[in-house]
Amino acid sequence: MSISTFPSHDRPLPYVSQWGSLDRNDEVVIRRAAPSRLDVFLRRTDPSRPHDWASDGYHSYEEYLFWSRKVCGLACLQSLLHGWTDIRLPMRELLSRALDRGCYVVEPQGKVQGLIYRPFMAWVSSQFGFACQLVENTPIQESARAVRPGQALIASVSPEIRDPGTCEPRRGGHLVLVHEVDGGTVRFHNPSGYSHNADSASLPMRVFERFHAGRGILVSAPP
Repeated sequence: MSISTFPSHDRPLPYVSQWGSLDRNDEVVIRRAAPSRLDVFLRRTDPSRPHDWASDGYHSYEEYLFWSRKVCGLACLQSLLHGWTDIRLPMRELLSRALDRGCYVVEPQGKVQGLIYRPFMAWVSSQFGFACQLVENTPIQESARAVRPGQALIASVSPEIRDPGTCEPRRGGHLVLVHEVDGGTVRFHNPSGYSHNADSASLPMRVFERFHAGRGILVSAPP
């Protein structure tokens, strides 16, 4: 496994959409189903331009729709793999490996638990050589200090972060990749952001904190 150097300030980690391509992101709908829950799904799309879900390794369109709403953490991982290594895996293959390692648990009723941090950390450390550090009960103002060249933070936020003006947003439920912190500004990839604010989105730290759950995983590139 060959390892690339960490991207420079002018060339951040590549962006990966959990929906397969950035042009699908604007079709994603995030809706409050209850005070404690959000529904995230893909609206009915133009049948004249179907997504090539098979290129992502999915076995059917239904499987793609089911899992795409849940693989934000794996989209963050793919960004790291594409930026730091020469490993290229279809999303479904990456998902299969994550399922085998207990990073997601599918209950008998079909509900999915995950991304489960500790099995995920053990998996990416052993298979890809990344060093991982669990971040818990830590505001972004503190955890962001650790984001330096060769490091990135997979941060738990609300999916509503793509609409920064959201009033009283949830905290958590979605994962984004913080790849740079410049003073009071957080730069991050949002796997389900809008096409205009998904790739290297920038938010003031105080705004990012409104959506942040105070937890995540600090990932370091292989030595």
